[in-house]
Amino acid sequence: MTRKNSKKKPRKKLSAEVKAQRKEQRDQRNEITTILKNIGFQRIANVDGKEIVYKDRTSEMDDIFVCENVILITEYTLKLKPGDHIKNKTLFYNKVLESERDFIEFLIEEPKLSGFKKYYDEVIKDKFSINELKLRILYCSKHSVVDEHKINAPGVIFFDYHIVQYFKSLTKVIKKSSKHEFCDFINLPFAEFGDNIQNSDQEQTNKYLGHILPEEKSSFKNGYKIVSFYIDADSLIRRSFVLRQEGWREKQNIGYYQRMFEGKKITGMRKYLSERGRVFINNIISTISEDKIKLLDDEGQELEINEDGQFISSNSKTKVTPTQIIINDESNIIGLIDGQHRTYAYHEGDDQYENTIKRLRKIQNLLVTGIIFPKKEKKENRLKFEANLFLEINSNQTNVRSQLKQEIELMISPFSSIAIGKRILSKLNENGPLEACIELYSFEKGKIKTASIVSFGLRPLIKLDAEKSTDSIFYIWNNENKNKLKDKDSDEYELLEEYIGFSVTKIRDIFIAIKDSVDKDKWNTYSAKSPNGILSVTFVNGILNVLRLLIENNKLNTPENYKTKLSELDKFPFKSYKSSQYRKMGQDIYDKYFN
Repeated sequence: MTRKNSKKKPRKKLSAEVKAQRKEQRDQRNEITTILKNIGFQRIANVDGKEIVYKDRTSEMDDIFVCENVILITEYTLKLKPGDHIKNKTLFYNKVLESERDFIEFLIEEPKLSGFKKYYDEVIKDKFSINELKLRILYCSKHSVVDEHKINAPGVIFFDYHIVQYFKSLTKVIKKSSKHEFCDFINLPFAEFGDNIQNSDQEQTNKYLGHILPEEKSSFKNGYKIVSFYIDADSLIRRSFVLRQEGWREKQNIGYYQRMFEGKKITGMRKYLSERGRVFINNIISTISEDKIKLLDDEGQELEINEDGQFISSNSKTKVTPTQIIINDESNIIGLIDGQHRTYAYHEGDDQYENTIKRLRKIQNLLVTGIIFPKKEKKENRLKFEANLFLEINSNQTNVRSQLKQEIELMISPFSSIAIGKRILSKLNENGPLEACIELYSFEKGKIKTASIVSFGLRPLIKLDAEKSTDSIFYIWNNENKNKLKDKDSDEYELLEEYIGFSVTKIRDIFIAIKDSVDKDKWNTYSAKSPNGILSVTFVNGILNVLRLLIENNKLNTPENYKTKLSELDKFPFKSYKSSQYRKMGQDIYDKYFN
C-alpha cells in the first residue's frame, strides 16, 4: 500500500506590489479604527468581507462601529480615482438610507453579521430602542473624491484623507472629548447622541453669572458686546469648538489660524491639575453664537439686542453691568480664540490622571470672556476680527510660527493678491486638469508645492491693477464694479467670489488644452514612480506666464482653439528648464505655438 504524499503545497509567493498594497490596506483600516476607538466607538467583530443581499442589492461590509446609539457603516478604498466605486456603492447606500430602522433590523437578523447581533443583545438592546439608534455611512478614501461624486451620494459622510489626518491628531490628544466635534462632522446633533436622545427637553440651557462690558468700555466696534462669566470645564468643552488650519470645515467659511493641540502641553497641564488640583486662573477668549445666548438684567428680564448689536431697552447699557447669562446646552456654539489648551486639559481621557480630572471637570470653573457679534455682521468680518485678536494675543509668543502668522495675515487681508491666489489654487485642485495635483495639507507627499506658485505665478496674473497691468486677468474682467475690490477696507465678498470664479475658468481653460496635448503618462508629478511626469512648480508657473502673454497680446481663446495651436506640444522639452526659468519656459511656449 502506497502512502499518499501528505506534504502541503508551498504557498504562492506574493509580489512586492501585492504586499505593499495589503500593507496599505491594513494601515488605512488601523488608522480609522484607532481614531474611532479614541472617540469611544467599538469595532464589531466578524463583519469584514461578508457578502450580503439587502433589498435585492448585493454588497460587502467592510466594517461596523458602534458608540452609544450611533452605528457607523464604514467603507474603505485605496482606488486612485474612486468615482466608479462610489457609483456602484451608492445604489446600495440609497437602499440603506431609505429606512434606517429597516436596515438596523436587517443587521440584527442577518446570520452572516452575527457579531452585530451579539453586540446589540449585550450592549444596545436594554439601553436604546431601535428608533433611538442613529445610522451613518462613513466612506473612507485614501485619495480625493471630487464633488460631482459626492453630490450623487447624498447622505454619505466622506471621511476624506485630510479629514482623517485632522481627527487622527485631535483624537490622539483629547480622546473621547472629540466626540462633540465628530458628531458635528457626521451631521448628528449632540442632543441625539447617547443618553441625550432620551432627554425630553431638547432645548436645554444653563445659567451663569457674569458681567457685560459694552463697547463704550472696550473701544471695540459698535455692537460688539463683551461678556465675562465662569463656567465649569465640562460644560465649556461640551459647547466649544476650535477652528484649525487643517480642519474639516470648508476653508472659505472658517479661520485658518488655530494650531493643532500640542500633546506634551496638554499632558503637562493634566499632570498639574491632578497633582495640584487647582484651576487655571487665566481667562479663556472666545466668540459666542448670538442666537444661542440670552442676557438677563438684575430683575431676570431679558436684555433684548437688535440686529446692530444695540440694546433695545430705553435704559441703554453703557457701563459694566452684572448679568445672568443663559447659554444653550449645544455643541459647537462657543469658538475658542485663545485658551484651547487650558480648556481641553480637562478632556475625557484614558491616562493616569483621568480619575482625578473627571471629578475636577465638573466642579472647577474657568473664566471665559466671550465676544457677541451683532447679528448683521458679515461672516468674513467676524473672521477678520477673530484673526486680528488672535494675532494681538500671540504676537509676542516665540512658538507662533511665521507660517502661522502668514495665514493670519491672509485672513486679515482677504483682498490681497496672495490671499486671492491661494483661493484660486485651492479651487483649481478641486476639479479639472489639476484636480488633486496640488499640495494643500502638510501631510501630503508627491504633490505640487504651492508657495512659489502663489507668489511668482498667480500673484502677477491676478493682481488688482487694470491700469498698469495689461497682462492680468483683472484687466480683461468686464465687471463695472471691479474697482471696488481695490478699496482699502473693501467688504465686497460676493464680488471677490465672482472674480475668483472668473480667474479659475480662464486658468483652467489653458491647462485643459495643455493636458490634452501631451501623453497621458506625462500628466503626473515628477517622481521616482513617475519619471515621465512633467507637473512641477516650474511647469505650472511657466503655463501661467503663457496665459499672461496671451492676455497682453489679446490672444485669449477657448480650450479647443488652444489645443489646435498646441498640437505639437508633446515634443516640447519641459524638463530642460530649471526651477527659476519658468518665465523663459512661458515665453518659449508662447513664441513657438502662439506667436
